[in-house]
Amino acid sequence: MAIEAGSQPGWLARELPQHWVGIEKPIAMGRYPVTVGEWRVFVASTGWRPSGETDWDAPGFAQTDRHPVVGVNWFDAIRYVRWLSEATGKSYRLPSEAEWEYACRAGSKTAFSFGDTITTDLANYDGNFTYNGGPRGEYRRGTTPVGAFPANPWGLFDMHGNVWEWVQDVVHDNYDGAPLDGSAWEEGGDQARRILRGGSWLYNPRYLRSALRNGFSAALSNDIVGFRIVRDLM
Repeated sequence: MAIEAGSQPGWLARELPQHWVGIEKPIAMGRYPVTVGEWRVFVASTGWRPSGETDWDAPGFAQTDRHPVVGVNWFDAIRYVRWLSEATGKSYRLPSEAEWEYACRAGSKTAFSFGDTITTDLANYDGNFTYNGGPRGEYRRGTTPVGAFPANPWGLFDMHGNVWEWVQDVVHDNYDGAPLDGSAWEEGGDQARRILRGGSWLYNPRYLRSALRNGFSAALSNDIVGFRIVRDLM
């Protein structure tokens, strides 16, 4: 997989150096971020309540069971995938950063999986801002139900915008020394922070690019961060 960076408008140094990654293990990735409804089942089964400042059940804007859950930190997401694995007997986990980008790109080499520009008809972000000559659009001021926008070429929804998504990897300043086999990079770096991918409803479109990587304290949560899961097939 070629991780494209350094030539797109709005690129950041942490997206470099451009490098090849081979995804060695087959996985199935969730079509959507984990939803409020799915999270409710977990809470009902375990009694777990996230301790973050944002209440996942009342984040400040309207949410239904079909909206992506927010107000969960990285440790909450890890608890969820462990519970789901035990409940189903299958191996669920957070994706690695490389797996996430591979799935987001869906074979593309452009800024987004659907080209080098973006509109608010394709994703949920702050439409007051534009990218690469694209038009202004709607600012929805909160999440939208999963699947409300077109899927990428591999049938995955909301890979751009709506909520940032936790992945397994620890935050590093750039890709120097990153694994080349698609596995999560958990050694070194800033162990207190984990990588976020995808951008969100609150952010401008440059942060929705396939190559964009962000970091956030693993112990914190807010109303712009959720997560997506993968299942190991071998």
